[in-house]
Amino acid sequence: MPFKRIVAASLLAACSGSWAGLGGPAAPVDAGAVASTARTNSGTPYTHVQRRLDSGTTVHEYIDASGTVFAVAWAGPFQPDLRALLGRHFNALTAQEASARGRGAAAVHRADLVIVSAGRMGAFQGQAWLPRQLPAGFDPRTLP
Repeated sequence: MPFKRIVAASLLAACSGSWAGLGGPAAPVDAGAVASTARTNSGTPYTHVQRRLDSGTTVHEYIDASGTVFAVAWAGPFQPDLRALLGRHFNALTAQEASARGRGAAAVHRADLVIVSAGRMGAFQGQAWLPRQLPAGFDPRTLP
């Protein structure tokens, strides 16, 4: 039993990163991250921060002009720490997963929150955004 706990802790450490939760204030951009400023089709500025975790998974954060994370996306061989990445919205995903057991993907589609998470061992991907907080002209279909 202790071996399983050590393996689980090691995987969690390899998959975690330094980011803010969805809907929260942006975390400082660390040395391993790439940040760029972009504009929506209507000219509204936002910041895109991309991090490659030690696990090989890439995490994208989208931050509005006020410093709030309005969207996140991830893809790679391991799930990132979704509790940290989704912040207070994590419980909506776990509730959906519990009701959709065995279907291989989980999705939450609400007026205030969209989460799509899918994958299998070695290939995970997902996206989450807050529809009411998207900058004017931002199209969530452009998320990786």
